[in-house]
Amino acid sequence: MTKIYFFTGIAILYCTISNAQVEKIDTDRPDQTESANTVPRNYLQAEFGFNKENMLNKNYDLLYPTALFRYGLTKFEFRLEANLRSTYEQLTPHPKRSTGFDPVKIGFKAALWEEKNWLPKTTLIAGIGLAGVASKILKTDHLAPFFSVSMQNSLTNTISLGYNLGAEWDGFTVTPSWIYTFAPGLNLGQKWYTYLEVFGSVRKNERPQHNLDTGLGYYINNDIKVDISGGIGISSAAPKSYMAIGGSFRFNTRTNK
Repeated sequence: MTKIYFFTGIAILYCTISNAQVEKIDTDRPDQTESANTVPRNYLQAEFGFNKENMLNKNYDLLYPTALFRYGLTKFEFRLEANLRSTYEQLTPHPKRSTGFDPVKIGFKAALWEEKNWLPKTTLIAGIGLAGVASKILKTDHLAPFFSVSMQNSLTNTISLGYNLGAEWDGFTVTPSWIYTFAPGLNLGQKWYTYLEVFGSVRKNERPQHNLDTGLGYYINNDIKVDISGGIGISSAAPKSYMAIGGSFRFNTRTNK
């Protein structure tokens, strides 16, 4: 773990002193709405988060960290996601705690078309959760595919609207969860960004989960961004609340000397 922090620090330092001039980093965190933009060509982007998700009856999950790695090609990116999860269950007479890695997810994001008038900028995200690449206590029975269409409209120079529609499988059953997100976002000057979001999922023969959240992001420079977010469940089956902090950085893997 010490080595991971060391190399992460080196990468962040590299981003800080880099002379490459490109548009500001665009991340898929902290909101649940995946961006409609892909990572620039030859860039490696890493997005980390530390989350606490509060369930019913004082149960909760800790994710420390969530990690998403993205590598950009031309209007296309490869993606790898991994999460370390600790679960606490309030049982009698003794609480139960367990820790392990969720199944690793691999996938891609591909640009479909650019924004034109009311036609949104649109990308396709798809991938699969690897049943066997996980801690023993968190392995699934089957591969777990997922996909979503990410769309974005620029309403003004400072206000945008992002929204996703898709489906995901949990690796245990063949019944998908249909997911949605809807997130108006606002740029506050050159350094700050905020949003308000509604998101959730619907699955056959189960109660739907609907949630409301908000967050704030700060751009240290074009290549580094930090964020904080939080939300609540607005349906009975949804988690009660969550809080998260995180950071993202990127660097050009083929910088000209």
